Amino acid sequence: MQRRAHSNDEGWLLSYADLITNLLIFFAMLLAAAQISRTRMQQITKELSGIEQPASLSSIQEEIEAQIRGEGLQEMIRTDLTDEGLKLSLNSGLVFDSGAAEIHQEQVNVLDRMLQTLVPYADRYDFAVEGHTDTTPLGAGGGYTNWELSTDRANAVRFRLEQVGVEQEAIRVEGYADTVALTPDTLNGLSEEERLARHRRVVVRIY
Repeated sequence: MQRRAHSNDEGWLLSYADLITNLLIFFAMLLAAAQISRTRMQQITKELSGIEQPASLSSIQEEIEAQIRGEGLQEMIRTDLTDEGLKLSLNSGLVFDSGAAEIHQEQVNVLDRMLQTLVPYADRYDFAVEGHTDTTPLGAGGGYTNWELSTDRANAVRFRLEQVGVEQEAIRVEGYADTVALTPDTLNGLSEEERLARHRRVVVRIY
């Protein structure tokens, strides 16, 4: 009888150990999920269910790609779906004059139509407008640098994004000058001038 009572007294330890183990597993899963990007989470959901979510970044990319093809804008706009979100890269050489941050007037309507595609998703996603330049320094005089140029161009596109209906609270502006180089695989087969041109871009990132 003495031995059985001793066993019952310690039985709760097994249940307590199981509870602690399950809690540790639960919090480990929460931590892992928090570190998975929205893009990757949507891909996992699609793989498990076999169904593409209507408002997923992948479906938004397909919609924009169709519009790009329909308007023949392949040279002006590129899309890339990454772990950081869906990126719309605008060719600065076709949107801005060299060293300037004012959008070509003939491109404003084209750009607005493209950005309007994003408005229905503004209540679900945030937007970052990134300005990038190549490594060529601007001409001497006035102290205007690639830092200012990249930020001013991003601000110009940010303004158009607000004009088509995205609330400013959902947008942030980032200027990177020439500090964020493209990966080598995106530049394969390009000449040096084409590589520089590819780096001169404004990116609207949906995340």
